[in-house]
Amino acid sequence: PRRDAAHWRSASWRDSDAGYAGGRFAMDVNAIWAPQALESIRLILVALPQLGLGKEDIRSFSPTTGGAQLAAYLADPAALDRAIETWKGARRHFEVTLGPEELQQRVSAKLAWLPQAEGSYWRGLLAKRGAIRDSLSFLALSLDAAGIPIPVVNTDPATGLFLGTTRDPKTVLRDLAPFTAHYPVGLLVDGLGPVVANDAYASRRIWDRFRADTYHSPRVVWGREVNLLFLGLANGIAAISDQDGAPGDAARDSYVSALQRAVERTTRAVDASGLGHNELWSYRIAGDRLLPIRYGTSSDVQLWNTTDLAVDFVLSQLPH
Repeated sequence: PRRDAAHWRSASWRDSDAGYAGGRFAMDVNAIWAPQALESIRLILVALPQLGLGKEDIRSFSPTTGGAQLAAYLADPAALDRAIETWKGARRHFEVTLGPEELQQRVSAKLAWLPQAEGSYWRGLLAKRGAIRDSLSFLALSLDAAGIPIPVVNTDPATGLFLGTTRDPKTVLRDLAPFTAHYPVGLLVDGLGPVVANDAYASRRIWDRFRADTYHSPRVVWGREVNLLFLGLANGIAAISDQDGAPGDAARDSYVSALQRAVERTTRAVDASGLGHNELWSYRIAGDRLLPIRYGTSSDVQLWNTTDLAVDFVLSQLPH
């Protein structure tokens, strides 16, 4: 829904005012959920005739529209196939790649904007890791009303990994890269976990917006996103490994190793926070230390984090 003359408000899980950084077109809705929904429709339409349901029955499901679109897809499955392929192509509109020099410039500007103690802390970590040498590719959090990417790195691709919207190893590793790149370049904060967004490459207006509304900002880690990431990585490893848990060839061995390293690094960071059982958690900077803290409105028992036991079980079954 419209927030004001220039901005839009999220109606998805990023339901805070700053949720999608004021964007009009959310990446997860358009590049992940829409094609996945159409894939589900295709599966349903294959199953319905096997249950004895024909076009007239389908039309009766939606009397106000006559089920016209569903009936059309049933009559012409190729039209649905084309729709799926079209929506799968939506991700290209959200793709952003920044080179090392631009990454350095934008990160430096963001750190200069932060309160002195915080900026000093992150600059110290960057100095220890050395100059930024690699480019970073990511799917922007959203597009503005003109269809321009709002370059906020985010954890929403974890949903795509979980749903298996792409199985191409190169694409998976590209989507995974921000999760394993250290903040403030990527998302991973040692001793905390992957923050839900990194707005360093966006405008100061976006920085101000997330500062005022931290619920889905670079200040927090969300348990739901951590669990989706873990399940997506586990699914990827299981899909490639054979029954003995051993990958089949050298190329796949390298790919599985990359997924396993991502599991290990994220697990270490989240476990070190001591807050991985929370719905979401945050941090504060005290001198040269980052201290994990509860988020003010976080819940100990909530849908997102009650999946922890199931996720732990899935991870325990991975080959070692």
